Amino acid sequence: MRIAVIIIALCVFVILLLQSCAVGVGGSLGNSESLRQGASIGLMLAFMYVLGAAFASGVPLVSTVVFAFGALVAIPAGAQAGGFSDLTIWGWLSAILAVMSIFGWREKKRREAK
Repeated sequence: MRIAVIIIALCVFVILLLQSCAVGVGGSLGNSESLRQGASIGLMLAFMYVLGAAFASGVPLVSTVVFAFGALVAIPAGAQAGGFSDLTIWGWLSAILAVMSIFGWREKKRREAK
């Protein structure tokens, strides 16, 4: 489960990073403050995906906290960022990865107990 979290998080990181950069450029060219704010939140969420992936194997509980915080930030921001509503999708995916990290933590704990 922990390997799956790492692979999914890194793939989403690349997509989210490219999308956030494109939205930021579009927001700057169109003088849209909401797009620029959404892009900055998207870049922060992309960093959280990398951070969560980094901790998913060694300390999955930290990964759970990082992904949960990312979900708590991105879901409401996606509802308010006018043209960047994909943040809601990335936030829900972050919540799913948080749950998967909990299962990975339980799996690691069971293996260490044996």
